[in-house]
Amino acid sequence: MLIEILAFFPFAVLFILMIGFRISAMKSVPLAWIVLVLLSLIIWKVSLIILGVSMIKGFFVAIEIMLIIFGAIFLLAILKNTKQLSVIQGFLSSINPDARVQVILIAFLFNALIEGVAGFGTPAAMAAPLLASAGFPPILAVVAPLISDALPVSFGAAGVPITIGLGSLGFSHEMLMSVTKMTALLHSISSIVIPLFLVYLTVSYSKTKTKRKAVLEALPFALFSWLVFIAIYFSVAYFIGPELPSILAGFGSLLICGFAAKKRFLQPKSEICFAHHHKKIQPLKKQVMISILPYLVIVLFLLISRSVPYFKKFLSSVTIGTKSILSSGVSYSFQPLYTPAFAFIIVSLMFAFFIGKKSEISASLIQTLQRIKKPAIALTSTLVFVQLLIVSGINNSGLPAFPLLVAKTIVGLFKEFYVFVAPLVGSVGAFVGGSNTVSNLLFASLQAEAAVSIGAPVVLLLALQVVGGAIGNMFAIHNILAAEATVHLHNQEGHIIRKVILAASAYAIIAGLVGLVIFYFF
Repeated sequence: MLIEILAFFPFAVLFILMIGFRISAMKSVPLAWIVLVLLSLIIWKVSLIILGVSMIKGFFVAIEIMLIIFGAIFLLAILKNTKQLSVIQGFLSSINPDARVQVILIAFLFNALIEGVAGFGTPAAMAAPLLASAGFPPILAVVAPLISDALPVSFGAAGVPITIGLGSLGFSHEMLMSVTKMTALLHSISSIVIPLFLVYLTVSYSKTKTKRKAVLEALPFALFSWLVFIAIYFSVAYFIGPELPSILAGFGSLLICGFAAKKRFLQPKSEICFAHHHKKIQPLKKQVMISILPYLVIVLFLLISRSVPYFKKFLSSVTIGTKSILSSGVSYSFQPLYTPAFAFIIVSLMFAFFIGKKSEISASLIQTLQRIKKPAIALTSTLVFVQLLIVSGINNSGLPAFPLLVAKTIVGLFKEFYVFVAPLVGSVGAFVGGSNTVSNLLFASLQAEAAVSIGAPVVLLLALQVVGGAIGNMFAIHNILAAEATVHLHNQEGHIIRKVILAASAYAIIAGLVGLVIFYFF
């Protein structure tokens, strides 16, 4: 029991410092890392070599994520310095000036499309700055995409959390298809919290005095958008498979709901706008096309690179890395042409070359480098912490890795009621790895074993694992840091987690209850 308590300790320290004492990730993560190092060396008996491996791999993974952040911020700086950002602001207002409608279109639907196409931290890096450019407060611009990403992330990056996260563990194609359908069902019911929270949060940050009325006015359009998305999402998952639900649902619902918003279908009677959002600009169509062209090209590039086999094979063939860091057996690989950062940086440079001047390009580069210095430090320490958690299973004590022991403890505590808390295990994995895929790789086998031990369908427990992994993405620290950096926000991780955790808890409770109903009655 003492060992199990100690396994929880690094997580507890991190949450208490960040949420309880509101200490930034830059300070709280190193403190939690010191606790983790001491436990790893003394109790888990992890060697100094493995400790060094975790630091090296964490550093390189941090560079990967920082490249995506760099590309997103650089593009935004180029747009701002070339006066194109004001055109995007005007375009968003011309579709619909109401912030409650814009948060649905950008944070929910556009975010889902980008998650479906690319995943791995890209959605927030694109959606957060767009929201900020529309006048949204930085905190809201970060929180909204993080909450929204739970629904599409299980089928993100063209289905990688299912096809790789579960497929590489030996589950059959038939099992993967069954898990896909069950995951879509669980998400379709639980995701009702997303439009509700988005509208509520947007109104809470506004200056309107009739907040309750403002929320109720926006619910018809929010629920309409959710129903359109879910109808496409569930149908594609049920009849086609895990690769396309988020992509097609994001694209299709964005077109339908964007048109509905333009035509004022189910729109609020009153109007809520943020600060500089009051000034309505009606840009010319040519100006709009020029200003949004970089985003269109990035989406198209990512879609082709993920869906066209020849192009995908070519880009992913270039790999940098090693099969054994410090001869430990722990591998690392990086595909510089396949990462979303490549699309961001190349498109940004091309756009800057054709639209901007040399002075604007150099100014944008300097601004970008200045803005990523603090996030780089916080992100690196976070990834070093995460990697030590993951590789802590390589030890001389015979103990499982910290996350795996935490998961096994949760299974043992709840026994037959484990179905209800199964998403919690998945969320722990995503909190640690910042990825639904990583969570599935860590815990899917454990979930299958738990299903057999309590007499539950393996398909149900695997689906709850996948949904839990999506929920954990909401509050994964390096996802938060990446989104923060794109809107020039620092040291607000605890505040953001407190905002996100309510939606994450509601999502997990609904998913767990639906799981229990299926377990006991079907």
